[in-house]
Amino acid sequence: MSFIQVANRKVYYRAPFGLPSQGDRTLQLLVHGAGGSSRHWEPMLAQLDAAECFPVAIDLPGHGASEGYVPDSIDAVAEFLNAFLDRLGIEHPICYVGQSMGGLIGLQFALAYPDRVAQLVLMATSARIQLHPDFLQQAITGQWNRETLWQSFAPEVPENVKELVLNEFQYTRLQANASDFMGVSAVDLSSAVSALRLPTLILTGDDDVIISPRKSKMLHWQIENSRLVTVPGAGHYLHVEQPAKVAAEILHFVKSDRFVSASTNS
Repeated sequence: MSFIQVANRKVYYRAPFGLPSQGDRTLQLLVHGAGGSSRHWEPMLAQLDAAECFPVAIDLPGHGASEGYVPDSIDAVAEFLNAFLDRLGIEHPICYVGQSMGGLIGLQFALAYPDRVAQLVLMATSARIQLHPDFLQQAITGQWNRETLWQSFAPEVPENVKELVLNEFQYTRLQANASDFMGVSAVDLSSAVSALRLPTLILTGDDDVIISPRKSKMLHWQIENSRLVTVPGAGHYLHVEQPAKVAAEILHFVKSDRFVSASTNS
């Protein structure tokens, strides 16, 4: 287990292949969604190639093993992630990989810190996320409706896979007076994301009932240098439900873009 102090709070992260040296291969920062943790990336991490990747999965504040409460805005989360990378000593631009709320944070992070991000991977996300009204109340009280949450998965997903995801919700910590989750109800990046020009891979599950695949198609239209991939047999947690397929797409994206960048710069 790895902890690091960031902005007066102890933050948990896992870096199974270590950290890249300066100028070495790109670090992939894996950012989970609302109510998740770095554990959600475990199935996909097992499929990645240590010769090609340096993944770092973080528990955001108020999630998993990290201290603190859920930040009150995605701007605050983007600022936190910038400080986290500084504390790790990462200066080389990263590949940001985010699922659901983590993807929306990634869009904000790339817009706010363009020199930090070389590549974007956006999974089951949108430029605007509208959380179910019950989600905030469940997060505040810690009383999660598991039957509702189970609908996030494709029908054929095994129960143990669902449990890996759902068990992490209990560790989500909001301020008692919270009126929103990361201020997401006031966030709409639909116009802003058209300014992004960096290579972007957009992944969606064909059975995602939380964030419709139509939203991923919209992102693809909005971001010029993007590629859209629909993962069959996957719901909202496609990186847990179809980890081998998702890992293969990310590895292909990372390697292909690296080759294109090298050719362009030669």
